[in-house]
Amino acid sequence: MIEIIRAEKQHVADIGKLWLEFIRFHQDIDPIFTLLDNAPSGFEKEMVRRLMKSPDGLVLVALDKEQAVGYSLAEIQGPSKGLKRDHYGYIHHIAVTAKYRRQSIAEKMLGEIMKWFRSKNVERFELDITTKNQTAYSFWEKHGFTDYMRKLYRSI
Repeated sequence: MIEIIRAEKQHVADIGKLWLEFIRFHQDIDPIFTLLDNAPSGFEKEMVRRLMKSPDGLVLVALDKEQAVGYSLAEIQGPSKGLKRDHYGYIHHIAVTAKYRRQSIAEKMLGEIMKWFRSKNVERFELDITTKNQTAYSFWEKHGFTDYMRKLYRSI
């Protein structure tokens, strides 16, 4: 049975490995996701450890017995400078290793994130997705998310 818990120090390296799988999946979609050599250690320090220490951060890990099979990173951001918008939630990642996908693990993590946001009086939360990742888009749309902004680019 899969257990979703708050990540602890001993989970950081496993989350880093899952992140590499997550990024390599995205790299296959778009080469903009090609990693620098020091990216894994930077991710672990600047994202995972930072969010674990922050009262505005939530790092979850999905465990099958002792094995990490998924993770999520969320935080409270804001308020937005110059806008009436107060603080809001932001989901950086929800990722599940390939063998464990389609077992509702991401849904369970999303449910825990939503409970946490509610407990912090967060009424809106956002995320970014890669437009070519139709699976992710379908997941988020199924859970009530809708487009409100698009990021465009052009190579020169």
